[in-house]
Amino acid sequence: MLEDIPLGAPTDAVLDSESLRVVGLEVECGDGVRRFLPLAAARIGGDRIAVGSALMLLEENVRDFYRRRSSLFSAVADLPVERAGRTLGRLVDLVVAPDGTAVSVRVSDTGSGEHSHPPAGIALGRARRIPAA
Repeated sequence: MLEDIPLGAPTDAVLDSESLRVVGLEVECGDGVRRFLPLAAARIGGDRIAVGSALMLLEENVRDFYRRRSSLFSAVADLPVERAGRTLGRLVDLVVAPDGTAVSVRVSDTGSGEHSHPPAGIALGRARRIPAA
């Protein structure tokens, strides 16, 4: 939203590959183009995400800095989650603070359902790295 004008809809979260911190959002804009919105440029509240300027939505050619160290949440969902070499289950969801920091990691364990784990020491299992947008 830019002063009550819808610019697009978020389609995915962009995560720092090492810390699982949300660094931005993938947004599908009204013109059909997907753009990157750095979390620091977003004001998240209730059911809307606002920006001070449409220029905060970065196009393909200016978002390489984020792409080098990030992955889309959709690309890492369902990967094995490990702590100290022990598999806890598969990644289902992340609970994040307003600043993007992971608060808890939700995993699915076959047979015993979903469980939340603190993010400290969590690593995602072996997988191909898919860069963000």
